Amino acid sequence: MMNMQTHCSVLERIEALELANQKLQARCERWKRAGIGGMACLSLMLLGGAALQSHATIEGGEFVLRDKSNRMRAALAIRPDGTPGLGLFDESGKVRLSMELSPQGNPGVNLHSAPGSLGLVLAIRPDGTPGVGLFDAQGRVRTSLDVGLDGSSGINVYDRAGALRAAMAIRPDGTPGIGRFDAQGEVVEEVAREPQPRPEEPGMQPPQFQ
Repeated sequence: MMNMQTHCSVLERIEALELANQKLQARCERWKRAGIGGMACLSLMLLGGAALQSHATIEGGEFVLRDKSNRMRAALAIRPDGTPGLGLFDESGKVRLSMELSPQGNPGVNLHSAPGSLGLVLAIRPDGTPGVGLFDAQGRVRTSLDVGLDGSSGINVYDRAGALRAAMAIRPDGTPGIGRFDAQGEVVEEVAREPQPRPEEPGMQPPQFQ
């Protein structure tokens, strides 16, 4: 059965994805502001090191890549919390792709549209389960794909208000289920298949009781 507990679990997962993305966007802005000084140091190291040896190792806490017009196109940094992050920017300076590790070592990948709004989040959550979130132009989650610790998997579809309206899942016992929900999250229609008994193997007879 698709119940309210499953619904709440899905929403908690999406909220975690959105929170992680908001933190990442703030970090990308810090990368952009701090990029000027980092680029100057990087240029000196590249020019000096390349002339001396072909296998030089460049080390640092922050690196910025700029194009011929001096626009920042990529930034790689160790952030104040000690975690690494990578941001790729378009010609207008908007982040389009970002990758990071959380303090717990969980990876995340974020894709942004041309206006800069979040379009897709791919992440491993603190409990080790993967999740994918698709967002509309206003940054609202519209579709999510989830795999749970119990082996369940599902696809969830949301309306513009963020309410779950449809879900398709494989439950922990391996049976499928499809559900439709109203704007308040209440089940409107549900199609579920109950677990079926395992067929007897050929040549085996059921035990007889006297």
